[in-house]
Amino acid sequence: MGKLNKELKGNNKNPFSVPEGYFDSFPQKMQERIASENTEHYWFVRLFQLIKPQFALGFMIVAFAVIAITTVNVVLTNKTDSVIDSDLYTRIIEVDASEYSEQHFIDVLLNDEKEIDKKKKEETDHYIHYLVDEDIDYGTLIDEL
Repeated sequence: MGKLNKELKGNNKNPFSVPEGYFDSFPQKMQERIASENTEHYWFVRLFQLIKPQFALGFMIVAFAVIAITTVNVVLTNKTDSVIDSDLYTRIIEVDASEYSEQHFIDVLLNDEKEIDKKKKEETDHYIHYLVDEDIDYGTLIDEL
């Protein structure tokens, strides 16, 4: 190994060399290689650019159709069939309506008014109790009522 080291040390010449005119023709060769790679993929890119809008439009139409069909199906399945047969409707009007008198309807209306008055009284009592608990002057309470 010592002999090999001496031979290498004595020889300062670089074992690698560049062919003549390599750097003169290098830019042209590189541009040719890039251009050939571009032409290989160029037709695919061009085709994709032409077809992309049609694919997007087709996808939008299909998506709209799916949403519309789904919505219609949901609405139709949730629809309740509350159609009353005309014979049943006639029977309800003739028979069931005769069970109620005019006085019954008046009583129901008056009872609803009583419930409303009762709610108002409860609210008023609540406010009065609040004001009394807060030691508000009685003169002020009477003026407000």
